[in-house]
Amino acid sequence: MKLRNIPHLIGQGFVSFWRNGAMTTAAILVLICCMLVLGSFYVVIDNLDKFIEDQSESIKTINAYVDGSESDEAVNAKELMLFELSKMENSNIDHYVRITKAEALEDMKNREGLEDVLSKFDESNNPLPETFRIHFKDIDSVQSLMRDLEEIFGADMIKSEVAMYESVNDISTTITLVGLWLMLILLVIAILIIMNTVKLTVFARRKDIAIMRYIGATSTFVVSPFIVEGILIGVVAAIISTGIQYYLYTEVFADIAAGYSAISLVPALDYLYIIPVAFLAIGLFAGIVASATSVKKHLDV
Repeated sequence: MKLRNIPHLIGQGFVSFWRNGAMTTAAILVLICCMLVLGSFYVVIDNLDKFIEDQSESIKTINAYVDGSESDEAVNAKELMLFELSKMENSNIDHYVRITKAEALEDMKNREGLEDVLSKFDESNNPLPETFRIHFKDIDSVQSLMRDLEEIFGADMIKSEVAMYESVNDISTTITLVGLWLMLILLVIAILIIMNTVKLTVFARRKDIAIMRYIGATSTFVVSPFIVEGILIGVVAAIISTGIQYYLYTEVFADIAAGYSAISLVPALDYLYIIPVAFLAIGLFAGIVASATSVKKHLDV
């Protein structure tokens, strides 16, 4: 194909794009849905991962409480067992801290809003238990550590955020799977609609295609306008989707997150490149594959 033919072929692609208005619009709308599903699920999962990362310090912490009725000798014996457990080969304990009742009360009094409530408590009537705060290394093998700690302190005296982590992780996995399946389904639908859109153009120009092939037109010359049409559909869908996704994230998602003080959204600018590039890649893939597939059977006229 000669370079001077390129403007003509691109022009023909634009003509086809506008000629099939209804089908083109349908293809763009389905592609937009596909892209928004991908983008929305991606930012949700990414923010969940950030939340887990921000909470990693508290998640990777186990509090083992000591019954206030136990003697100092009994508490020291439990600390010795905990120390031996932490020094075992392949121990999951990174380090631990012993927090006395007085230290626990002082820490609580320093928290905002609790000064007045706890002002009447002192060493003589301190209701807080002595605590061992255990920081572990690997959350995947924490259940084994939990069982060991329950044997030392008792099952009712062990508290952790591991269950919350597992719940959030399960939610993240479910969202990922649902998002991928929805995206694939919508992508297939979009490709089929684009194929039908291009087929309408191919059918309308079937005689022109036959004549071009008879007089020696190359496959590239015949296919190019239809590829351009598919690319235009993908690019337009990507541009519109990027704008809608930005609005959804900065307005809708931000309003939802504002209702939860523990959630802080990743800045929208962090997605400035990855979201538009991903949308453009999906649009180009769907447009080129659908267009090339639709017109292929007409090349051997």
